[in-house]
Amino acid sequence: MTLDLATLFFVTVFMLGLGGVLLLFAWLQNRSTTALAWWGAAFLFFAPATALFGLRDNLPEFWSIVVCNTIYSLAYGLLWTGARVFEGRRPVFLGMTAGSIVWLLASQFSFFMQSLPLRIVLASTIVLTYCLLFVWELWQGRKEGLMSRWPVMAMVGLHGLFFLVRIPSVTSLPFPIGANSPASPAALIMVFGPLFYAFALVFLLMALTKERAELYQRRAANIDSLTGVANRRGFTELALRVIARSNTDKAPLALLLFDLDNFKGINDRFGHRAGDRVLVVFAKTIQQTLRPLDLVGRLGGEEFVALLPGVTPDITMDIAERIRDSFAAAAREVDGHRVSATVSIGTASATQAGYDFDTLYAVADAALYRAKQKGRNRIEPGRPSLTMVSQALES
Repeated sequence: MTLDLATLFFVTVFMLGLGGVLLLFAWLQNRSTTALAWWGAAFLFFAPATALFGLRDNLPEFWSIVVCNTIYSLAYGLLWTGARVFEGRRPVFLGMTAGSIVWLLASQFSFFMQSLPLRIVLASTIVLTYCLLFVWELWQGRKEGLMSRWPVMAMVGLHGLFFLVRIPSVTSLPFPIGANSPASPAALIMVFGPLFYAFALVFLLMALTKERAELYQRRAANIDSLTGVANRRGFTELALRVIARSNTDKAPLALLLFDLDNFKGINDRFGHRAGDRVLVVFAKTIQQTLRPLDLVGRLGGEEFVALLPGVTPDITMDIAERIRDSFAAAAREVDGHRVSATVSIGTASATQAGYDFDTLYAVADAALYRAKQKGRNRIEPGRPSLTMVSQALES
């Protein structure tokens, strides 16, 4: 059985174009992921460039060499730009078009046009450069935790490696891979390469953007939309992990409960918009006061919570006092209103109540209740009962 190269080229062109259309369609469904549009455009440029290469024996050199490789270079520039945009960086239009510009400038010299090895080396260098830049962009965002990132990087990296090997071997490999006498296997490789790209890379790029969208959705489900801190669900999930680690090391741990004083009165007097601003001010105050490793959450309404790993009871009271003072100063006037908001705080410590989340919460909640009963705008330390401690030890 023999493979017809013309048919394979047609299938490759069709699949590249189809890949571009699919990526653009995915972008239309989720306009926030603009990287899909850049990648879709890249594949739509790959398609005509591949068609021109396949028709090289029937076209003038201007189309099969100059235009073909100019479009190819632009397509790889678009592919790299998509990676930049995916990582939240701006497109660099000069960099995106640099490969095409270099090719057009080189094509003005007759010695370059007459030398197949030179043309292959320059084309390979342009592709290799864009592949390396693509991998570098995704590598910088590796801490995001997207598993699909690695096969995408591997595929583009291997593609670049092919062109890296091609450069020193240009005079020994058969055309179209190198500048030696044409050979059917080499032509098949040059056809199947883009065809494999059309199948695998398009699938992986769509999987990558889908995985990020799902990650953002999971994060959004655990974040309070008004204040930007964790909601009850998100805080509880993280707190359980931190408490478990602290229990393993028997490290000190503190939990603080906050309740904004007379918050209903603020809403009634100044409106819900002012009340929302007070909540945002408190969330910012507590985040600015605490360390990056401390957990902060909004339980609902005007109630907040914080978990402080590695903090002893004495230090807990000092931190709580700083939060109380800072918030009183920050919320004295909000949006032009003399709000004078304050906060009551209850604390609990693992050294007294144990490493059980429910017990820590109950102790801090009881302390918060006492702070409210004693006049508000104050801090009360936790006093775990024997029943609470025994229940924590049993669990």
